[in-house]
Amino acid sequence: MAKKSILDAIKDVDLDIKIPEKTREINPLKTNIPGIETEKTEIGVAEVEGEKTVYIKMKMKGEL
Repeated sequence: MAKKSILDAIKDVDLDIKIPEKTREINPLKTNIPGIETEKTEIGVAEVEGEKTVYIKMKMKGEL
């Protein structure tokens, strides 16, 4: 039997994820990716399978 790639193994995963309705804007987080700049960063609390976890949304721009 052949080994599955990681992408094949996780493509059918179905998690119960609740994205927060409200987030707070914070100072943009820095990135170490050359040519990419963060314009906006928002944080909140999401739920994954009933467990609370940090939610970070970043708007980025740049030239690749």
